[in-house]
Amino acid sequence: MTIDTRSINQDIRLRIPEDLHDEPVISQLTSRYGLVVNIISATLGVNAGSGWFHLSLKGTHAQIQNAIAYLNDLDIEIWEDEHDFNTGL
Repeated sequence: MTIDTRSINQDIRLRIPEDLHDEPVISQLTSRYGLVVNIISATLGVNAGSGWFHLSLKGTHAQIQNAIAYLNDLDIEIWEDEHDFNTGL
């Protein structure tokens, strides 16, 4: 069995609830899962409640799936753009 190490890109949108604002959620995507993360857009504010992010993730399929599992474990709402899922070729 071979491991696919090709880089792919996937866009996701997520909502980070106010109780996780002190957690380095997006930073963990790079440091723990080795992803390149580009913030396409975000809506934040002081005492605004949730933070909304549109992220472009780049990494292997396994890295992206592990990162999404991490976000799910934190009960973060995620919308994946399946049509944006493509190879980095």
